[in-house]
Amino acid sequence: MVLGFITLKKFNVLSITGGSCSLNCFYCTSKYISSMEGAMTPETMYKYVKKRYEMGVKGFLISGGFNKKGELQIRPYLPVLKMLKKENPDIIFNIHPGLLDKSTIEELRDAVDIVDYEFAYSPKAFQSKGLSGRSREDYLKVLEMLIDYGPRYIVPHIMLGLPNDDVAESIKIASSFKPYLLNFLVFIPTKGTPSQVFRVPEVEETVKMIELGNRLMQGRVSLGCMRPHAIKDKLDKVSVEKGLVQRIANPSPRVVKEFNLPMHDACCSLPEEYLEYFKV
Repeated sequence: MVLGFITLKKFNVLSITGGSCSLNCFYCTSKYISSMEGAMTPETMYKYVKKRYEMGVKGFLISGGFNKKGELQIRPYLPVLKMLKKENPDIIFNIHPGLLDKSTIEELRDAVDIVDYEFAYSPKAFQSKGLSGRSREDYLKVLEMLIDYGPRYIVPHIMLGLPNDDVAESIKIASSFKPYLLNFLVFIPTKGTPSQVFRVPEVEETVKMIELGNRLMQGRVSLGCMRPHAIKDKLDKVSVEKGLVQRIANPSPRVVKEFNLPMHDACCSLPEEYLEYFKV
């Protein structure tokens, strides 16, 4: 059975940098974090999370812009996250951390439940980041540290459909670490960014890579929330009909209706043990 996920009332998304990011990814240029709720100091985060938790929100995705080294500067927030988890044992924190160092990754264990890790290891994905003082191998090293020293649930995210990119190697490598789940995003040529001149990825090309991930991960695959609207109906339908994914974020309403997908108010990385509370 394929599960659908959408964030409504029980799961909130926060940016610790507001709409600011030191990178300039050609398909984003900060557009995707600008719509997130800002929590730009540890004190602000504590008050925001505490208030929303009391209103019934149990899950929080913590994201934001990265520095030039590709890091989300989360360390000052970790004591607050640990305090909130101690006060509210059923609260769930998910994080988009980027390329953190080993000591910060180790600290995440007591503060965060899930790590959504963008595995930008393919040549074009890495080039798109515009990082300073980094190599492709850093993405591999950090994934290895996350698996060995990080929180229990690590979910590599791989972008499909970047122009002239080959992600097969990235999928094989990420799968070899046997993560809890592998998540696929699909490149969106975004208006107002340099990416707007490129074509929308073909469904057939995208499906081939999802099939590879499905085979290597023994089905433990999800479709993330980044997918072009122009192909969403077809891609989601093929993914469900062929049994290529276990989960879909923001699924096509047509597919939800046609296949009667059970919906959950959460990020699609949410572990099975927490699903019951987040049912819609």
